Amino acid sequence: MDNLEYVLMSRRSRQKKIRARRRLIFIIALLIIISIISTIVLVRCSCTHEISKGPVLMDPAYPITVDGIPVTTRLLPEGCAGRPGTLRQIKYVVIHDTDNTSTGANAKNHANYLENTAKETPLSWHYTVDDHEIFHHLPDNEVAYHAADGEKEGGGNKNGVAIEICVNEDGDFEKAFQNGAKLAAYLLNAYNLTPADLRQHYDFSGKNCPRTIRENGRWQEFVNLVTERYNQYQSESSE
Repeated sequence: MDNLEYVLMSRRSRQKKIRARRRLIFIIALLIIISIISTIVLVRCSCTHEISKGPVLMDPAYPITVDGIPVTTRLLPEGCAGRPGTLRQIKYVVIHDTDNTSTGANAKNHANYLENTAKETPLSWHYTVDDHEIFHHLPDNEVAYHAADGEKEGGGNKNGVAIEICVNEDGDFEKAFQNGAKLAAYLLNAYNLTPADLRQHYDFSGKNCPRTIRENGRWQEFVNLVTERYNQYQSESSE
């Protein structure tokens, strides 16, 4: 082998090593970039919502009808005072009544009221039901401000899906009462709860609510209606 051939072979060898080194540097740089992008995405996702202690059981339900009762979903804007966006574990279905006997104080008008009030006031609940329809205001797996107990663990705000039953004097309260029971049974079944997980507003803050049901001694009647429909759901799912 003459000197020229040796020089050429040495040069080719060095060039191969340089190309191999460049490929290695490129691969390492690419992996670093992918790692950085993945970290940014994960951080952004984790910051989208504050997640409370305990698992979020499942995605929230958005029913169109419940036992033939039409449901209108009009969610409060994210970030308003009444919708903090805090995800939580669902442990209860909490029953209220609106305590508003005014003419026209039906589910639609309470939805309008809530949408205006919740902009700057930490007040909210998940559903309003009257004698012919239901309005859905918040995703069920988000905290709402309805039980006057802050955000303590195990509380009504932190872990309850809130239903307001209308008591307007120009409405049919008996029908609203039944519709509220149907909605409660639907929610208990949807979130793997039982009638034992049904609560009154009173249970969390001592407020006389749902007042119309309590003062007329009808709470057990309401529970019985919920239980009857809940048991039907359970039977249907086991067939």
